[in-house]
Amino acid sequence: MSRARRRMNKYHIALSFAGEDREYVEEVANHLRASGVDVFYDLFEEEDLWGKNLYEHLTSVYRDQALFTVMFVSQFYVEKLWGNLERKSAQARAFRESSEYILPAMFDTYVEVPGMLETTGYIDLNKKTPGKLAELIVRKLTKSGVTLEGQNAYSENVKADVDYPVKAKGKIGRIIEKLKSYNWYTQSPAISDIMSLDWSKLSSDDAFVLGRNIYQCACGGENRAKEILDNLRKELASLPEERAIDLVNGMFFEVYFNSEGEFRGSDLKSRKLPNLLKIQNVKKFSPSISFIRRALEPYKAELPFRPNTQPETLQIKIKVKKADPPTVRAMTANGFDILSSDEDPSGSFWKLSYKGFTLKTLKKQLSSEWGIPDKQIDISVTKGFSEDDELRLPEGHCIKWPSP
Repeated sequence: MSRARRRMNKYHIALSFAGEDREYVEEVANHLRASGVDVFYDLFEEEDLWGKNLYEHLTSVYRDQALFTVMFVSQFYVEKLWGNLERKSAQARAFRESSEYILPAMFDTYVEVPGMLETTGYIDLNKKTPGKLAELIVRKLTKSGVTLEGQNAYSENVKADVDYPVKAKGKIGRIIEKLKSYNWYTQSPAISDIMSLDWSKLSSDDAFVLGRNIYQCACGGENRAKEILDNLRKELASLPEERAIDLVNGMFFEVYFNSEGEFRGSDLKSRKLPNLLKIQNVKKFSPSISFIRRALEPYKAELPFRPNTQPETLQIKIKVKKADPPTVRAMTANGFDILSSDEDPSGSFWKLSYKGFTLKTLKKQLSSEWGIPDKQIDISVTKGFSEDDELRLPEGHCIKWPSP
């Protein structure tokens, strides 16, 4: 059934939802895309939707062009004109084929959807993260006979690249050995060799581990590796797209996970992270953003932010006590308390424990220490103080990595 039917459809999955529920749905869409699913999600189709008769086009998408439609049901959804159009188009298809074409996913389980029987099986989204729902959709597709490619499934030998069998890997292995030397004179020609490889013959694992090592060389100051990170999109433009994605996935993985595949916690390798974050909203690299978000899902409570296709803003809120000099009495980052009396400040934040600083200085320090671009940091301070005021931390306090 699936092979013949798949040829008739442009998409594996179409997502129907209300704009108020976009944040959740977008995570699902990115997870699906990274798993090799052909998914209709409006922001993935902006250039194609531009100028089209949307009434006719969306009717066709939800009635004719997908293998399944996931209907994200909420109070908002049943009130929306476009939601009603999409629902009716999907229901016309389901009626025509007498099939389980519509897959209901409920934000609000009490909502009645016109034309949907109460006995229809649904998923309660209050009990499913976006990643878990995406996994369920992938399993549904697989059970329907769909074979997905490009799921970014890497071996344990590259996730814990200390186990990578360099001796058995020929030329690639010799390059990796040189990159791990921590000697610029050895690393430099190896970096040049990488970019001249026949990438069409490399496996996804090979590209992934090369990405990890290019990134660590750049953080170590090797000039050619730094050049690659500084001009990432241009450097990767000549590579096969799948291998370019693998390479970037390896780079992101190196930021957050050590050579044994363990989460680095507060000790991120963030020196070149701003270079990677420049591609967050580049459509071509959205599978890489989905990949690293999935990898970081178990650790999200330990991170002030994660890469996202819609770049997240780190909200720093500072409460200041009127004194001479003005003294910080509370500081949070996205709700995490980052003012600590411990004698273990993050990185070079210890410098701020002994001298005054302005908000501009603090933003620069945060960007440097945590690898967050300036434009993704927003700092607010107690009313009556400005960004030019010099603040001080309380005696015996420092700024720490955000943690629950």
